[in-house]
Amino acid sequence: MDKVRKTALIILKQVNEDRKYANISLKENLDKFRFQERDASFITQLVYGTLENQAFIDNVLRRYAKMKGVNPWVENILRLGCYQILYLDRVPDSAACNESVKLCTGFGFNALKGFVNGVLRNISRNKEELKASKQSPVDTGSLSSLFGIPLWLVELWVEEYGIQSVRDIVKSTMDTNFTTIRVNGVKMTRDELVDALEQQGIDSTKSPYFDNALRVNGIGNIQLNPLYKKGMFTVQGESSILVCKILAPKPGERILDACSAPGGKAIYIAELMNMSGKVYAHDIHDHRVELINKNVERMGMKNIETRVQDATIFNPKMEDSMDRVLIDAPCSGWGVLHKKPDIRLRIEKKSMESLYRLQWDILDNCRRYVKPGGILVYSTCTINPWENHKVIEKFIRKYPEFVMEDLSRELPQNLRDALMGEGMIQLFPGRHGVDGFFIAKMRRTVL
Repeated sequence: MDKVRKTALIILKQVNEDRKYANISLKENLDKFRFQERDASFITQLVYGTLENQAFIDNVLRRYAKMKGVNPWVENILRLGCYQILYLDRVPDSAACNESVKLCTGFGFNALKGFVNGVLRNISRNKEELKASKQSPVDTGSLSSLFGIPLWLVELWVEEYGIQSVRDIVKSTMDTNFTTIRVNGVKMTRDELVDALEQQGIDSTKSPYFDNALRVNGIGNIQLNPLYKKGMFTVQGESSILVCKILAPKPGERILDACSAPGGKAIYIAELMNMSGKVYAHDIHDHRVELINKNVERMGMKNIETRVQDATIFNPKMEDSMDRVLIDAPCSGWGVLHKKPDIRLRIEKKSMESLYRLQWDILDNCRRYVKPGGILVYSTCTINPWENHKVIEKFIRKYPEFVMEDLSRELPQNLRDALMGEGMIQLFPGRHGVDGFFIAKMRRTVL
């Protein structure tokens, strides 16, 4: 039995049946077995590729087999085999079928290996027709069923953004072609990082938006990269970089990052301040603050103070004390489905109201920490209007002392089409080639 496919199967089962997060399960299993870089990359591709396309794969499986009551291990063996047949040209169909049969035997389902072999070979014979059926979704129903996004969510997006934009959004959820990293400007330049990565055999391209960002392919397990370990760079998407640029921190200021873990924004804010002043990086749990601490130490930032602090609970010692406050709010994550495909397995309409209340409570509390004349930035990594501009519109109606701030100075010219009224932007993966983010900037005036 192929150890690589066995590990991918274990991860898929943990995600689909045990409700573990894909990135956590993947890291645990890769760390446990210490695979070579090539094998680790293939496992990652198998897991994320299957999860990204799972809705379509499940439709295909139901077309060729009675899946009701199938053991979860066998179901995930079929998903894994189907993914390889439909999406991995470099894997021969015969190998995908044979390795799936071996997985059946290895996991104690010897009696079902004929069933698995028959289903996958039937899919193989019809794969061109099956692949063609996914190319042109025409309505909300097909967008939902083919891409594994609930119909109510597709309809919400269509109402807000229009059907063509939603087609682009949904198709972009399958795009995981590169990872964006930000150079630590305190330790090296971008060009020096390009050269250092090239010596490792890693290709990179310059970000179309920011001089300190690179898009890399084939970097493997980043946490094992010696340049990463030395704090020469960190993983940070361009949308996240833009949040910090829009906050526009200045040397000597006091700045709160209220929902900070894993600390990427706080670290970049500290760098933008030339490591003077103070960044207060807070989060709600000990383990999350510990994660911030590890990243701060790795990147060598000296002006960050971390603390366990619930952003919904008022701290009177901080009232009117911050020059700038960043709220990167907990959110549905619908703007990063292309990076975290297992999010789509957890999308539930009934859970949204509690999320909206949490976001409002954080915003309503943390506004009290902004000095008169200070800046408040609210951001999410989602494309849900009810978590984004509708929250801000409600906020400025209730608190007229907060006024929308012009974003034109901080926004790259080639992202100007993301503006949606004064002080707010909405980035879309399909349109801008970055994570889907909402960002709003407000200034507290003196009434």
